[in-house]
Amino acid sequence: MGGKNVVIAMDGSEHSKFAFKWFVDNCRNEDDHIYIVHAVEMHVPSQKFLSSYAFDPDVLASMLKKEKERVTQELQQYGTLLKESGVNGTVKSVHTANPGEGIVKSATELDAALIVTGTRGLGNIRRTLIGSTSDYILHHAHAPVMICRLPH
Repeated sequence: MGGKNVVIAMDGSEHSKFAFKWFVDNCRNEDDHIYIVHAVEMHVPSQKFLSSYAFDPDVLASMLKKEKERVTQELQQYGTLLKESGVNGTVKSVHTANPGEGIVKSATELDAALIVTGTRGLGNIRRTLIGSTSDYILHHAHAPVMICRLPH
């Protein structure tokens, strides 16, 4: 029987890198399959905004190309992280308006037995006002969630 599927949410922050390392060093079984899931936040302007402004197609194409290059570079770094850590895994990106929602959806599609994420440690007021990805994952996931806090 093979190991479990584990989704590790990565956003390039030190918090997510710590969560990855902590899981690998303390919880990973050799036969687990790790999915590093990078939720690429896509902001869609409202129709009202779009109708108020005209966009230069060349500028928009250039912006999209730069964003694609940035995301590709991040995904390559995650692949290197897996390889250097000696971890059996896959890198996946998901484009979403809400990173937490993208992580939860990916975890469901991948039949994850566990979701691992870091946390920025937002205070109660800030978390209430702007939301927290780890909080969203914790309350919406259909699998256990491990939240790793970077030590101060």
